[in-house]
Amino acid sequence: MNSIERRVRAARFPVALTGAGISAPSGIPTFQGTWKGRPIRDFLSRDYFNAHPEGFFELYMDMVSWCRKPVNAAHQKLVEWDLPVITQNIDGLHTRAGSRRVIEMHGTLSQVVCRRCGRRMAAEAFVERIRPAFASGDSKAMRQAIRCDCGKIFDTDVVLYGDSVHGVEEAWALAEQCDLMLVVGTSLTTYPAAMLPEVAARHGAEIILANDDCIAQLTGDDE
Repeated sequence: MNSIERRVRAARFPVALTGAGISAPSGIPTFQGTWKGRPIRDFLSRDYFNAHPEGFFELYMDMVSWCRKPVNAAHQKLVEWDLPVITQNIDGLHTRAGSRRVIEMHGTLSQVVCRRCGRRMAAEAFVERIRPAFASGDSKAMRQAIRCDCGKIFDTDVVLYGDSVHGVEEAWALAEQCDLMLVVGTSLTTYPAAMLPEVAARHGAEIILANDDCIAQLTGDDE
């Protein structure tokens, strides 16, 4: 048992906060990467989505494959420790690994939603629906394919830059209640998630940072 595991198991109410680094060993790129020669971040704003929904969904077709990546030992360790997980990730790997309580602050790739009629569609089914139109290169066909039957363009369930994040009150409550926060794979530069360790510390929690080789830090034996 390594030092992190000893401290987690000794805690009364430990909580995990995770970011892209925990999923990187599963083969999922971070938003610091590029797509078609441009930073991925450029395509993930609400302004870009509203102006170029076809461009967004072209990237989205690639992003949905992230949900099929394998969970890794770091995800599984958080399941073993039965930690509530607050995550900035959109890949759904914590849920697939078996974590019982997951707050996805930045939403999820797993589905799209119509903001007019409320219809939801699984991402994989949506991608199969739109792929032929995008393969044809016909912009009119693309525009039609991404529309709901009610006529409204489907929206992503991913929190884009400019959107409000999800689960803030629940995440804040966990940060205030925990006595240990295990921060895994995040540089703590994206707000409001980046504030959670500070909130936890103000309420007396111990903060553990595990950012350099998350799998080794969570599963390694340092004794």
